[in-house]
Amino acid sequence: MAILDRNLSKTRFLILALVFISTAPAAADTGQSLEAEVDTFMVYLEQNLDVVPGYSIAVATPNSTVFAKGYGKTAEPNGQAMDADSQVYIASSTKSLTGLAVASLAEKGLIDLDTRIDNYVPYLEESNAGRVTLRQLLSHTHGLEEEALTWRTAYSGQYTTATLLEIVRDMPLSETPDEFSYSNTGYVIASLVLEEQLGKNWKQLVAEEVLEPAGMTSTTAFVSALRDDYAQPHAWYGEKNAFRLSKQDNTMHAAGGHFSTANDMARWLQAQLSGGKIGGQQVFESGLVDSTHTSNAEFDAQFYTYQRQHYGLGWYQADYNGSVMYHHFGSYSGYRCHVSFIPELGIGVAVLINDASRPGFYLPDLIANYIYDLAAGVESPETQPRAEIAKIAEMIKPMAGHPPPERPRNAPDNEGRYAGSYRNEDFGTIQFATENGEIIATFGNLSSKTTYKEDGAIRMELSPYEGTLGRFLEDEHGKVTGFQYRGAYYPRL
Repeated sequence: MAILDRNLSKTRFLILALVFISTAPAAADTGQSLEAEVDTFMVYLEQNLDVVPGYSIAVATPNSTVFAKGYGKTAEPNGQAMDADSQVYIASSTKSLTGLAVASLAEKGLIDLDTRIDNYVPYLEESNAGRVTLRQLLSHTHGLEEEALTWRTAYSGQYTTATLLEIVRDMPLSETPDEFSYSNTGYVIASLVLEEQLGKNWKQLVAEEVLEPAGMTSTTAFVSALRDDYAQPHAWYGEKNAFRLSKQDNTMHAAGGHFSTANDMARWLQAQLSGGKIGGQQVFESGLVDSTHTSNAEFDAQFYTYQRQHYGLGWYQADYNGSVMYHHFGSYSGYRCHVSFIPELGIGVAVLINDASRPGFYLPDLIANYIYDLAAGVESPETQPRAEIAKIAEMIKPMAGHPPPERPRNAPDNEGRYAGSYRNEDFGTIQFATENGEIIATFGNLSSKTTYKEDGAIRMELSPYEGTLGRFLEDEHGKVTGFQYRGAYYPRL
């Protein structure tokens, strides 16, 4: 990756001034030049690494949207053209929206970020969870360990508020409870606290505190509200494979629960760069947006080319070639997104795609880096990303054109004896039923055909193209008594 020379700082701002000052006569031409460069790069990418169905890209400054547009399709093979209004799942990038909503509520005095949450939810008194604060929850420094809460809210959808609070009450602490440890847990717990205290769910609060003031009219936390032309999920395995969206309204959660668009992400980035202004108008209280960037946790971790150092309320702070970058990315089966901004450059970039499989996983970051280097005046900014594209293309070459192989079922004649319901108190109920001679696994919103391995072991794809193993257990008489899955035991009902 090209290193940004500190001596280029004056050149950076000269370039950015020419590109982004809307009142300058040359600005439109220069902005179009930047867009034309990105267009050329995207043509090269799609021709040389044809693995992602569609891309939606936004570039913004503190005062305006430089450009927002799409490339490719919302679905393969017969989807619509991806554009700046195509709705794409942003997964964990939702955390920055939730973080600002909670900060806004605190600014209004409706909650306190540094008060123990058992003051808001007495049910959690004397529990490990009760001692933590909303700030700790939103900055991943709460120390609580769990898997069941995340599974129910992000995948299966099997829950009630009472069920989730019971899980929270019984959570153990990690051995290093004050250290930064990223997960969905804190944001989901925070949403439960807000609902108990304010009587509104997190979706309503984020809409009222963030989406409506920002004019992000196409961003939604409801799958049921998506337009027909939303970007459908895909997984590349020899070819672009579309699959059914597994998200439903009940699995759109506070840690990862919005679909958004390039146009809306451009508005969001403007607000981050300008201290809460969009199009020059103050839409968030002065200082509020900046408060979510302030560090609440320090650590040292690498993601792609970014050296992460701090976490605020829904934003990482990282080093990018000597400049401070704030970002939050997201990924989920069939989707991957990059949302970031660099104050020193006065620019923010969002790249949303509808594929999260290995060949395309880092492409949103690669594209964003290219745009930053292009805007910063780095010499030949396309050289490094083109080399990465060539490397990925070479890696997947043996797979190209070969769809996933059909897996033999290998089922025993008495496979039907496994049919039934199996329940774990923390994770919920998984059901196995015989359909057309096959055993189908259903876990809340998720379902999958199964293939038999051996000795009661089966393979499922509750997330498409992501196989997991489980095993039926028997007593000494050969009676099926339970199911072992992902380290948890599910007794047969």
